[in-house]
Amino acid sequence: MKQGVALTNLSAGAKLLAFLLILIVFYLIFSLAGLVAGKLIYHLDWAALAGLIANPNSNEAVSFLYLFQFINSLGTFILAPLFFIFLTEPGTGRFLQTRMSPNVIVLFLAGVSMYTVLPFINYLSDINAHMAFPQSLAGLMQWMKDKQAQANEITTAFLSVKGMGGLSLNLFIVALMPAIGEELVFRGVIQQHLIGWLRNKHVGVWLTAILFSAVHLEFFGFLPRLVLGLMLGYLYVYSRNLWVPIFAHFVNNASSIIIFYLHYNGYIHVKMENFGAMPGVTAIVTSLILTLWIFYFIKKNPWVKVKEKEVGE
Repeated sequence: MKQGVALTNLSAGAKLLAFLLILIVFYLIFSLAGLVAGKLIYHLDWAALAGLIANPNSNEAVSFLYLFQFINSLGTFILAPLFFIFLTEPGTGRFLQTRMSPNVIVLFLAGVSMYTVLPFINYLSDINAHMAFPQSLAGLMQWMKDKQAQANEITTAFLSVKGMGGLSLNLFIVALMPAIGEELVFRGVIQQHLIGWLRNKHVGVWLTAILFSAVHLEFFGFLPRLVLGLMLGYLYVYSRNLWVPIFAHFVNNASSIIIFYLHYNGYIHVKMENFGAMPGVTAIVTSLILTLWIFYFIKKNPWVKVKEKEVGE
């Protein structure tokens, strides 16, 4: 079948619905594949595998989670959007805007922005952490706390490694794969179709960022992740190249992993959650202004735009 033949004539809204269905199907298939792989490799029944996910307190549990995460992320966040694009667009690279090699200055500024925004991000994290629901929604708030505690436990189990082998594996599984996969899903597919459907790039970027933050099911990290989603969305709009938000996303993920590793192994005293925190209004405002200036610079300077040379030429 020729690429883009099957669903190319659908409207942007219909394509979004089709993508949601494909995403759900791939998630179910590859989640099951991850469990089957775990069952075959570790010779455990389904209940035992579920227990490993719920309580990742052993080496066997962490090993299985690595396997499950790899299979699930590969299928849901990489293969699903690529399959959808194959069905709906005449050219994958052209649609995703990955055929051009991004200007090195764009990549550098995108990476730097992940650090300049940290004081502002940490300020939002503190606000978010102290948010409270009304008493009538106490049950919902407790559910959110439980989900976040479970996510934190799994993250800690992943990141608590001592050797360079474990660090390298985390940089691949926890940093690189989510950077590629989440940018394919959210910026590459969802944001582009929302902009095409709503005819407004700002609304498309904001809605995608809200969805990006919401699907992580971490209410007490919603605001910081919303800002990250906005930054990644505008990096895509301004650079016109998906490699730019992928790189920035990787820098963000990898920095957290490396800081956790250095603190966990006693090389530094700064915890991952406190990295980049600077008390005081001046530091927070400066952080925001400097980050906004970087984005303005990328947007307004034509010599910082993508090169007209295609990757591989």
